[in-house]
Amino acid sequence: MEKIVGIDKIRPKLGEYLEKAEKGEVLIVSSRSEPKGVIIGYSMYNELKALAQKAKRLEVAQTLDKFRDRAEKAGLSEADVQKEIEETRKCEQ
Repeated sequence: MEKIVGIDKIRPKLGEYLEKAEKGEVLIVSSRSEPKGVIIGYSMYNELKALAQKAKRLEVAQTLDKFRDRAEKAGLSEADVQKEIEETRKCEQ
């Protein structure tokens, strides 16, 4: 559940709002009626961070699968691709 709270109301009661966030409430912090930030519980933050890392790994895996498909269609083996990578790295040094 989300709740919009003005920064002027949060300042004097920050501890109370942090307790609410720890219990699962999402607080959108506004200033001059514009959303400026979000207060969430630390456990929810860790969940979001883990999800972002998982999404990144999935993205990398999908990209690698696409490259493998292209290499296979071009008649290159995994060993051929690895050899090209190693030769490119040597040239960059």
